Amino acid sequence: MDKLEERISRETKALGLMNDPVMKQAREHIDTELYRLFKETKPTDLEALSQISGMQYMHTKYLAYLNQCLTDGKMARIELEQKKKGFKERLFG
Repeated sequence: MDKLEERISRETKALGLMNDPVMKQAREHIDTELYRLFKETKPTDLEALSQISGMQYMHTKYLAYLNQCLTDGKMARIELEQKKKGFKERLFG
């Protein structure tokens, strides 16, 4: 599998994860829980706020990674189509 195909494969897998109903529920649950924790934490409890911030950061990072896989896959599809188009033009003039 070449790099373009690998990027397309990762896009397909990431899309499956992002669209999975259980995964959607998990993301919503985590968002809700983090908001609840933040809302219930006293402004003076810097340690708890720091931990909540860290959890929010990691939650955001894995979602950003999956979205990057989607973008990379779309770009790979475009590149692959351009390669195919260029090959056909060279082959058939």
